[in-house]
Amino acid sequence: LNWVRPLMRIASVLVLGLAMYYLLFQQDLVRVETGVGEKTAITLPDASSVALNALTEISFNESEWEDNREVQLEGEAFFDVAKGSKFVVATSGGSVSVLGTEFNVRHRGRVFEVRCFEGQVKVVSGDHTTVLREGDNFRISDGVVTSGKNTDSYPRWTRNTSDFQRVPMSEVFAELQRQYDVEVLLEAIDTEKLFTGGFIHGNLELALKSITEPMGLSYSINKNNEVRVKPREQ
Repeated sequence: LNWVRPLMRIASVLVLGLAMYYLLFQQDLVRVETGVGEKTAITLPDASSVALNALTEISFNESEWEDNREVQLEGEAFFDVAKGSKFVVATSGGSVSVLGTEFNVRHRGRVFEVRCFEGQVKVVSGDHTTVLREGDNFRISDGVVTSGKNTDSYPRWTRNTSDFQRVPMSEVFAELQRQYDVEVLLEAIDTEKLFTGGFIHGNLELALKSITEPMGLSYSINKNNEVRVKPREQ
């Protein structure tokens, strides 16, 4: 027992230290999440605004905001940043830094994508660093880097439409599941086939028609929010 008592004292000190760390630092951590088919908008301490797409999480430290304008993002969000010190959006796929502008960041699974709608942003992902100006976009999917021009002056999802430019079908149906509370089952479909188009939010039937008809597919909606998609019978 003589050697147990010092260990218990050390353990109690560690527990006390962790508790103090939580009270001092974690209580100022603000976290906002959205669910399936849910969108929301928040205002950051500097009056910057953020619109969150479905199944997205964002967090930031409110007490340190004046000295460190950084948010952690998982999912997709559109930022309208107030001018000031450097503003950073950090994801596990890469980071975006700006001084004041409008841009969209999406990190979903294998895809990291940034679209600049105003001003300019600096994007860093692994060994890749690039500066996007108004109208530019940057995308990494499975390690493949592409860049191009935006087709709109705003991200369409903020107005209840998901749009795609030559992306695999797997991404399209994954986004459909995020916007609607459904499980999509694909039968004999090439999920890497590229799709260009979009679908609206709020009407599952119209959304499915927008995806399946151009690709020669058919669908059926079953019980328990299950959607089956397969090639259209000739």
